[in-house]
Amino acid sequence: MADSYLVLFVADAAHDGHAEALRAAARNVPDAGFFDDPSGGDERTVGAYVRTETLTGGAPLLRAVAAVSARLDTRFEVQFREQKVGHLVSGTPDDDLAAAVPLGDIPEPL
Repeated sequence: MADSYLVLFVADAAHDGHAEALRAAARNVPDAGFFDDPSGGDERTVGAYVRTETLTGGAPLLRAVAAVSARLDTRFEVQFREQKVGHLVSGTPDDDLAAAVPLGDIPEPL
């Protein structure tokens, strides 16, 4: 079985602003981490992760990244145990993510 990690990463082209915002978000979530591969150029991978046995256990990181997603109008892919769960799109969970984990208190984008 794959390790129990919740991983969220920029699903489109990532830039320094994404990296800075995700690094700050991860610092505010207990046990969360941050990753960035700036040498990837157009394929740059930027994201955050937390080890959790359940998808709902990662809700604090999901909420933090949802705020980044809304602020930067960015799409994030969400994976749990190396399986795609869904996307956060401009701060809103897509139907797949919303069905997999209740995130009801994510604020609506302004």
